[in-house]
Amino acid sequence: MKRISIFILFIVASFSMVFAQDPKPTKVVNEKPLYIRDSVDNVDDSIKDASGLRLLARSYGNRIVLRWAPVNSGVWSTANNYGWNLFRGSSDDNDTSFFVDGTDTVYLLHMNDGKPVKPMSLNEMKQRFDSTNFYAGVAAQALYGTMHYDVNKAEQGNEADLFTVASKQYQEQTQRQFMAYLAAEIDPEVASALALRYVDTNVKEGVLYEYSLESLIPKEIVDVLGVSVIVPCIPFKRHSDEMMPEIRFSQLDIHKVAIRWDKNKLSGYWMERSEDNGKTWVKINENAPIWPMIPDSGTVAAYGDSVASWMRDDVIFFDSLDLTKTYIYRVQAFDAFGEKLEWKKSEKFKLIDFEPPAQPLMLSVIPEENRRCVINWDVAYDNPDLKGFLVTFSRDLEGPWGNVSSLLPKTARTYTDTLVYRRGRGLYRVFAVDTAGNVSFSPAMINSIEDIFPPEPPKNVMAVNDDSSGLVLISWDKNSDPDLLAYKVYFANQRNHEFIERSEGYIYGNEYFDSLDLTSLTNEIFYYVIAVDQNHNYSMPSDTIRVRFADFIAPGAPLLQGISQNEDTVTVRWLRSVSDDVEKYYIYRKFREAAQWEWLATKHSEDFGQDGVLVFVDMPTPDPKAYSYCIEAVDSAGNVSGMEGQAVILVEESPLVNLKIKLKASYSKEPKGVKLEWNYQYDGKKDYYGVIFRSVDGGEFRDIATFKRGETSFLDVTAPQKSNVEYYIQLQLGQGRHSNPSDHASAKTK
Repeated sequence: MKRISIFILFIVASFSMVFAQDPKPTKVVNEKPLYIRDSVDNVDDSIKDASGLRLLARSYGNRIVLRWAPVNSGVWSTANNYGWNLFRGSSDDNDTSFFVDGTDTVYLLHMNDGKPVKPMSLNEMKQRFDSTNFYAGVAAQALYGTMHYDVNKAEQGNEADLFTVASKQYQEQTQRQFMAYLAAEIDPEVASALALRYVDTNVKEGVLYEYSLESLIPKEIVDVLGVSVIVPCIPFKRHSDEMMPEIRFSQLDIHKVAIRWDKNKLSGYWMERSEDNGKTWVKINENAPIWPMIPDSGTVAAYGDSVASWMRDDVIFFDSLDLTKTYIYRVQAFDAFGEKLEWKKSEKFKLIDFEPPAQPLMLSVIPEENRRCVINWDVAYDNPDLKGFLVTFSRDLEGPWGNVSSLLPKTARTYTDTLVYRRGRGLYRVFAVDTAGNVSFSPAMINSIEDIFPPEPPKNVMAVNDDSSGLVLISWDKNSDPDLLAYKVYFANQRNHEFIERSEGYIYGNEYFDSLDLTSLTNEIFYYVIAVDQNHNYSMPSDTIRVRFADFIAPGAPLLQGISQNEDTVTVRWLRSVSDDVEKYYIYRKFREAAQWEWLATKHSEDFGQDGVLVFVDMPTPDPKAYSYCIEAVDSAGNVSGMEGQAVILVEESPLVNLKIKLKASYSKEPKGVKLEWNYQYDGKKDYYGVIFRSVDGGEFRDIATFKRGETSFLDVTAPQKSNVEYYIQLQLGQGRHSNPSDHASAKTK
């Protein structure tokens, strides 16, 4: 039997087919691989070789269906002239006959009565198919339609014309092959008419069959490598990757949606859409199925990177919808054997409204008594989903725009801003908002009012001082007011005293140096800053800041109120320091004989209770050596009280160790008994053991067995038959220590 590789050069193929004897099927002029779509290429039982010939097989128990297709358009066209040999071997010794190929004798059955498998003639197709069969017409046109380009017509021209026509003829032949393959996958009978399908009904269920497909193209024209497939004759069961996936939606713009589902081994899809909750359905793709697409640079240019990336993994169909309607889709898939699946329905889908409302048109901004502004606007048309309007204000066109009004009703066309005296001169703009949150806005319009409005207070006022010299540097952020002139600095010795001007004139920058006599002041001073605009409007004061001077007095030490132990915890109580400038407290611990303290925690004034007591809870490791605790107060100047409030306590180990022990019980037939399995986490260094307790029919729990460290299962072969048994386990950890009991687990014996 023929097992030879294929290699076709462009020129050889072109001239070989010019002289083919049978002119009816279209002639090959070139080989250029055209691969079958993923639906065929990814089928598990496909066998592929270097010739690019695919052979699929599917068993239905009472018949086996074969589907094949050469990828190369030249091989396909040439094979239409010469046909295919199809052989079958099987695991049934009575199902063979002799076949001699050269010097080889093999036990194979020649299918199709020994005749080549070839496409139907045009007359046969007319007799077999009704004139309304669209896909039979596509197949007939692909096989027997007149070629627009033919190298025979170019022989009378020059050599350059011959190559041009041959190239165009190859492109046309490739398109014909593609259309024939699409028709074959949609209609099984058309696939048989194209000699791309064969149905073997002479089969026995349970027998293993091997089918071999070989081209009858003469070796002088092209060498084609045969291909085979092995299939057990058992009823076909569809796997999950051969089922219709869930249908998803991705909205692309105001009216366009991408309907998507995962690619798998299915070939094509028919789609219908309903606008009345599934009562009636309308076909979307009447003649052409939806096919999986492989994105290329043209796809990216047409749809963008996101959609192109979807197409690598998904089948996609685009639809244009109405915002006001709710839709349901259903999809019927078919596979490479033309077998149709049940319709798959989608969830309900409604477009999200991305369309902005009509743009408002500003009519007028009218100031009244320099304290109010009346804003008037209109819209060119009313949107049915308009929700309302927002009036906004900004000092300049670049923004930011802040809301002046709350959301006004959609019937509003005027608004009075009663706080314009605070905003000052600036611009108004009206925003329209619809029920979906889409917005549009009007052009800006200025208010014509006098500037009697103060600037904003300075922000982020800070101070840095030198304790030795009394120098203070005060700084703040520059104001954003467009008519700002300067700043002034005010101070007081106490926050509740009257502030007086310290700067004695305008400050045109955003910092100020002050020099203080430390001997005549308290240990702190307070400042704030105001801003002044060009019309000499004064702002409100900034936030007040406090400047503190050097403090060398240690804070008062917290006093110990008591110490106690409860199971695994130690509780220490300290009274708050009497100093009001304490910022934090450090808590330490050590063994009583140790030299170094270990820091445990940092606490602040808010951690103390209303009674002025700090309650600190520690969980030290039990130890025969006693523990010491102390506390240290630190004030805002960094002065410390020292490690005071010391307490000593001996921490003893609790006999009960809390462990989470999971226990599972199940009845075992072989060996017979109740199987117990457990797990827990315990990293004790000392050896220990476990005890198993059992209750029969609700009776008293009794210990029945023990287990060693590391064991996690036990078979209770002594459990009474036909009883309800319940178990728990407990670990004995040595030196009087033990775990809590595990969860209870139950089983019923037989």
